Amino acid sequence: MLTLRVALTTAILLAISLPLAAQSTATAPRRSPIAGEIFGRVVDSASRAPIGIATVTLSAASPTGAPPLARTTSGADGGFRIQAPRLGTYRIRIVAIGYAPKVIAPLTIAAAMAPVALGTIALVASPIELQSLEVTAPEDAVQLAPDRNTYVVTDMPTTKGGSALDVLKNVPSVDVDIDNTVTLRGDPGVVVQINGRPSPLKGAQLGDFLAQLPADVVEKVEVIPNPSARENPEGVAGIINVVLKEKADPGLSGAVTLSGATTGHIDAGGNLGYQHGALSLYGSYGFFHENRPRTDSLARTNLFLNPITYLDEGADRTQTQQGHTLTGTAGYQLGRSDELSLETLFTTRTEAESNDALFRTLDSGRTLTALNDRLTVGNNDRYNLDATLAEKHHFGDDRHSLSGEVHLLREQEKGPQRVRARDLTLSGSPADTTALEHQSSLDHSDETSLQLDYVRPFSETVQLEAGYKGTFQRFHTALGTDVFDTAQQVFLPDSTRISDFTYDQNVNAAYAILDAEPGKFLLQGGVRLEHAATTFDLVTRKARYDNHYNSAYPSALVAYNFDPAHQIKLSYSTRIRRPDDTDLLDPTPFFLDPLNRTIGNPFLKPEYIRAFELGLQRTAGRSTVQLTPYFRHTQDAVRSIRSIDTAGVVTRTFANVATSDAYGADATVAIRGGRLSGFAGASAFRQVSNAANLGPGLNARTFGWTTRTNLTLKLSRTLDLQSLVSYQGPMTVEQGRIASRTRLSLAARERLMNDRMSLTLRVIDPFNNSRESSFTTDPQFNQVSNRRRMIRGVLLSGTWTFGKPPREHAREPADPGASDSGTP
Repeated sequence: MLTLRVALTTAILLAISLPLAAQSTATAPRRSPIAGEIFGRVVDSASRAPIGIATVTLSAASPTGAPPLARTTSGADGGFRIQAPRLGTYRIRIVAIGYAPKVIAPLTIAAAMAPVALGTIALVASPIELQSLEVTAPEDAVQLAPDRNTYVVTDMPTTKGGSALDVLKNVPSVDVDIDNTVTLRGDPGVVVQINGRPSPLKGAQLGDFLAQLPADVVEKVEVIPNPSARENPEGVAGIINVVLKEKADPGLSGAVTLSGATTGHIDAGGNLGYQHGALSLYGSYGFFHENRPRTDSLARTNLFLNPITYLDEGADRTQTQQGHTLTGTAGYQLGRSDELSLETLFTTRTEAESNDALFRTLDSGRTLTALNDRLTVGNNDRYNLDATLAEKHHFGDDRHSLSGEVHLLREQEKGPQRVRARDLTLSGSPADTTALEHQSSLDHSDETSLQLDYVRPFSETVQLEAGYKGTFQRFHTALGTDVFDTAQQVFLPDSTRISDFTYDQNVNAAYAILDAEPGKFLLQGGVRLEHAATTFDLVTRKARYDNHYNSAYPSALVAYNFDPAHQIKLSYSTRIRRPDDTDLLDPTPFFLDPLNRTIGNPFLKPEYIRAFELGLQRTAGRSTVQLTPYFRHTQDAVRSIRSIDTAGVVTRTFANVATSDAYGADATVAIRGGRLSGFAGASAFRQVSNAANLGPGLNARTFGWTTRTNLTLKLSRTLDLQSLVSYQGPMTVEQGRIASRTRLSLAARERLMNDRMSLTLRVIDPFNNSRESSFTTDPQFNQVSNRRRMIRGVLLSGTWTFGKPPREHAREPADPGASDSGTP
């Protein structure tokens, strides 16, 4: 009986460490300028041996019994780090199996970012009595900080059975359109990182990759609109960091998930973790299969001709996809001072697509004059391999550290495509003219990066960070088009639509940042110096374009804490958007269909962005309110330009406009704890572009606004209801306007078997309004486009966890302040 009780006690405390370990800041960089870090080491009072997996809980000093604000666990060496959310007075409680709890109180954080060293904390061996209790303070779903906002999606029912794109649709200020293009504050020039490392993919390719990444492998999303010189300087609008799950529980644990929807979507996967002593292993697998039907329509008025003509186009498009995702993480603590880790991510996807389009040409009296159709059928295969080997060394002071990593990325996408274009009679029957095409494409990218980061504290309030990063990238693209020759009855290459090029980009950068905390102020200044060398080698045209340039990216931050609940900050950064998207550069015509083509511009220059951001934040009780006005000035902004010719073909190309100014504001309200929790956010932005360098009539003024709410209602201890509602108002854009858009998703989750199992029922797009409309106005043509994706359905998902007991923790003593308090 005693053995069973000891085993049960051990299992209970190990279970506690899972959600707590995810919050450990032992190896994470300092991120919140208003937070204070507390660190120490837990040992046995008699043997002085380190105590691993001790639970460290941070709560307000008063009232006694206040809910925990943060938790972590000690490592194999007994060391721990925990982050205070703001300035104030706190209470630290430490619990370990077989030891009497210890409380350290009061503990005051008086200066922003000032670390508090608790030293060595000795626990006295003593049996402890445990009882089952529900954990009442899980990690906050929304964490608002001056430098970034974090949205924890691990427990978000409205993303169940979805992808990483569904996760991003739940994040304020972030939007995903019907083509899977990700934008932040209405700007597509955003860098999406995976675990803090930028992806070289851009636009639709990036969206397709995120669409195959299961939502279940995503832990949280960080939005960093105005990063410091420490971060990669790319991205006009900032950085979206998608953090994957990679923490293992003590012992052996795992989970299995299976989802199915009325739309034909199937999602299955699982994860397995093992942690013992200095070794930690974690892996996951996910499979998805889905059908994505879609309809497109276009109505164009050709004002270039006299008299004018009209074009009506309609298309039915289907995409059937399936993919596999594998993640793996291994970590090992090399003594007290060194940590070694390996992270891997591998995805593969196959896609079958067909697009059946009908074109109707009408004269000025809207009488049908021509009819033709175009059927495109293709297959696409893609894989992605991402691996990082990292090591971190702590010197005598844990804040004094040196870390390094090697990052490798390999990606490939290829597939054949067959096209059949026919002229039809006005009644719709096939005529004698039929054109056949075969296309093949290959996109391959390699990236290797080396990074070193050094942190040196000079005092309790002054710290230097410095580092180097070298990134070496190569993109290779090959596109071939063969047209059927009816006279010879063979397919012959079309020399005007063959492309083969290689784009090399090497960037070497060094940065330095100095932090100082005089009184209630936080001051930060830094600079990143960079040398970039690019080579665009267009083999088919025997042309080569070289570009070498040096850049400096200064950043600054001034923050003032009026009190623990109120803060104001002003930040500045310089950023860049490199024209390394091959779609922007390749001058080979790409035909979406005979009347719509895209031509890249290999002479594009990089954009330079200077951004200012003001932040106001107030915390009261369970709620936090954040208001963030901002201004961005962009030099040589890249914009798409459309024109039409006498044959009615619209050509889309790209050019640098002189300047572009964007300004706006974000507002976010987060509610924690209680029966109702979640967030509401709104964003409004305006952009003014000066394109006088390109010609008259191309200057543009745009305006847009969005709002989004994600609320969770706890109907009982086991039943949650969640709703996601987002609305994008009508938006003025260059050469036209985008219509408003509404999204709605509902979910209910029931936890069973004492939280070992959960069932989620999700209703997707109940009103079937997943559509987008845009209007283009130009002196040469007017155009109305409508796109609609059929995603309405009901999804049922089940998750079963194993290897860890129900959520339980140690019972508080009747008077913890008197019975187990002490000093280190």
